[in-house]
Amino acid sequence: MDKVLDILGKSKWLVVAALFAFCVAPTFISYQPYQFRWDDSNYLLGSIKVSQAFWSGNVHGLGAMVGKRPPAMALLGLPWGPLASWDAASKCFITLAAVISLLAALCLYLLLRIGVKPFFLVAASVCVVASIGPYPPGASAHWDATAFMADNLFAWTTLAAVLLIPYEARTHCPSIKGAVMRGILWASILSLGAMTKVNFFYFIVLIVPTLFFIRLHYGGLRGAVAALIAFACWSAPSAIYLARWGRPVFDNAKAFSFGRLADFYYIPLLQFLGDTIRESPGLVLSFVLTVTALIYIVIQRRRILWGPDFLTLLIMIGFGIVVLASHNRQIRFAFPAIVALPFLTGILMSGKGHSASGRSAALAAGLVLCGLLVASVPTRHRANRQQSLGRADAVLAQAAGCNAKRIMLATDSPTLNRNLMHLAIAVSALGAAVRVDTLAYQAMSGAPIEEDFRAIRESDEVVFQDKDALSPPFANQRVLEYERYTRQQGGFDPIRVGGDVSVYPMYCRKK
Repeated sequence: MDKVLDILGKSKWLVVAALFAFCVAPTFISYQPYQFRWDDSNYLLGSIKVSQAFWSGNVHGLGAMVGKRPPAMALLGLPWGPLASWDAASKCFITLAAVISLLAALCLYLLLRIGVKPFFLVAASVCVVASIGPYPPGASAHWDATAFMADNLFAWTTLAAVLLIPYEARTHCPSIKGAVMRGILWASILSLGAMTKVNFFYFIVLIVPTLFFIRLHYGGLRGAVAALIAFACWSAPSAIYLARWGRPVFDNAKAFSFGRLADFYYIPLLQFLGDTIRESPGLVLSFVLTVTALIYIVIQRRRILWGPDFLTLLIMIGFGIVVLASHNRQIRFAFPAIVALPFLTGILMSGKGHSASGRSAALAAGLVLCGLLVASVPTRHRANRQQSLGRADAVLAQAAGCNAKRIMLATDSPTLNRNLMHLAIAVSALGAAVRVDTLAYQAMSGAPIEEDFRAIRESDEVVFQDKDALSPPFANQRVLEYERYTRQQGGFDPIRVGGDVSVYPMYCRKK
């Protein structure tokens, strides 16, 4: 009889795991053709450069990891050897989906060990897929969630991090060895978050002291110190990296969140909420269910408002408030709250005493991981070169025809910008010796237009895209002046390439 009950118990968790995987898979796995634009092309370019440097033993080339963003996305190409072609680079989609799959499986394991009831776990999964899943077709939130960007990776890393608090509070491990292993777990998750986005330091500052005091309460001083030492040692590489090369990363995050650059992306709060609901109406379902559950908890279960579970929820709500307070409001920045709040609410609704055994939770998480990994493999075919690099390839081909060495982009758009040009150079033999600069965003910096005119004179070719394609407006404020000056200096009619691109040959070196 005990064996029968054990089999039924495992079957229940396996069914829950299957439903969990069915719901979360579409939130980060997509097979739709993908067009690279701005930041995503920069991430892919970083992956290409780092993979080439690593596999060739070029230590200096690993400097491609260092820049205005943390290096996690730049490491996605390492498993595939030196990336030298578009098809090879597209394998980075598999790596990104695989890492998120691992985090989702880890989150399921933690949720089962914490003791979320099956009904609430499945309901939370439904809320997540309703919010950032593929319905309705063309939803911007789903496009952002399945893009080659760090935001969804950041969201699932955040969920795993905040789940450490209720996991630590409910699953006690009094031995020193167990404390060391917990410290390594903390460091692994929190280091990944810090290496993905520096916004994660909001969570590090709040989570680490909470974990320490929980460990101190249940495991004593020796266990707490052992866990803290293990955490410090295991997270040392990421701490050293940020201490040595993190200044530009923090400055960039500050500028785009609350600094001068954030003002260029400003959207009034009510307009942002209205646009978000119109484009992703499933968010309303998740919001209503979560708020209803929280109202019930506040009215009926006030005693749990003083526990670590509710503290975890408050940490995530605080992050959501910070996102909405920023002038640079984009739905992808709210992914951590969108993903985590339903599951954290499910923990509060479940109470205690419903946890799965370690073996059952590990089996369920392992099966989910295997399923998600298999589903991730076809994503290598998502990257559409023609849509992504069609115009950049055309500009490079034209430049190669007259041996132009310096190309100046006078406009900026999702289909032709400096990031896309550099990506095209990285996966093509045509532009190996070409230098690409841009005049876009110069007006934002307040640089005198005379400096831009000098850059035009020193260029071999100046590239303009038709007005209808240009975006964002603040990056293209001086386009009319640039084109007027270019016509005066060049003395040549523009060469049309790529359908909507005009190339002005300022000085053509014929082969």
